[in-house]
Amino acid sequence: MGFGNKACILVSLVGAVSLLLLAPAHGGKDDAEWNPPARFDHPYKGELLVRRIPQESVVEACRVLFSIYRVPAMSHPEQRGCSILTSKHSCLVVTIDEPYMRATPESVLRHEIGHCNGWPADHPD
Repeated sequence: MGFGNKACILVSLVGAVSLLLLAPAHGGKDDAEWNPPARFDHPYKGELLVRRIPQESVVEACRVLFSIYRVPAMSHPEQRGCSILTSKHSCLVVTIDEPYMRATPESVLRHEIGHCNGWPADHPD
């Protein structure tokens, strides 16, 4: 489907790393600084793959994703999630699996789906 070999390898890596292992989130469901603008705040229309893993694993998984997909971004020790367009119609989201620093997995997923929908990483309105 839309997730090529890179994504399959990454998902396997994320799973293995999680057994061991875009800027920090603010994270409330009504947090205007954290939620995407309305034009990006809707369900993703393509194929969406979501991986919920422990926060410590999110940092490494996102670092690996950024490297594999050559995204000019860096992981952060308090990172709660990340998203990568793996093809024109496919997006992979990595998110925390439980609340972390005022962010819930649902709020991170909402934020990252905004990026899948085209919201730039610098979070403009």
